[in-house]
Amino acid sequence: MNTEQFKELYARYQDRLQCKINLEAYFTQDSILDVKLARLNLGTLNCSSGQIIACDPFIELEDCKPFYESIPTGSYEVLISVALTKDCGNRYACAKLCISDKKPVSYKMAVVAGDDLTQLDNDEESFFGFGVDAGMGCFADYNAQQAFKRYWQEHLAEDDSIDPYNDLFVDELEKSYHNQPQYQREGGDWCNFTIPNTNENIIIFASGWGDGYYPCYFGYDENGKVCAMYILFIDIESEFAPDDNGGE
Repeated sequence: MNTEQFKELYARYQDRLQCKINLEAYFTQDSILDVKLARLNLGTLNCSSGQIIACDPFIELEDCKPFYESIPTGSYEVLISVALTKDCGNRYACAKLCISDKKPVSYKMAVVAGDDLTQLDNDEESFFGFGVDAGMGCFADYNAQQAFKRYWQEHLAEDDSIDPYNDLFVDELEKSYHNQPQYQREGGDWCNFTIPNTNENIIIFASGWGDGYYPCYFGYDENGKVCAMYILFIDIESEFAPDDNGGE
């Protein structure tokens, strides 16, 4: 599929890409249903190109493509909404890249150029997102991805037996836990990693239920401008809805 073909497909599928979940509620409400919520500020992400990626950083950080829609360049806070569940402990329910202070009035699924959007015709519940196989997700700018690739290639040239998790990020996560343990498990659930000798960084965080497949969304203000980006790990209204007997 070439660029023009995808552009036409993207325009045609705008209605199917709309999201009806109030994602901002994860960051403005004290609870959804009877699940209490807390918030974490993970610091700022440098978005020097405005092309954003989201992925499992231990599996495809070097290979994943940026989303088709870009954002203004700048540095933006990353927040995590923590679901304080009764039976499953504290879970990271939603991640937010705060692009402006405007209130989102609509949300749209984030896709990568080349995604076959016709798949949305086959199943109303189908969605695009990223796969998690190591229990983590991340936000990063395309320039950070490229800087990390160069940085890691230098280390591989010295020792090709190393891998990013065991020989880099495990230490960064442990540092994060010791410095800011709130809503983290021992060993660490998030870190804000700056690639050495650059201004580029990657913000990494645990993915809700762990391994799985998770959707990403852009939020738009009343003027149609992108004001936020989200990764939805736990759809609380769906997954914690009371059953027919009045329980969860």
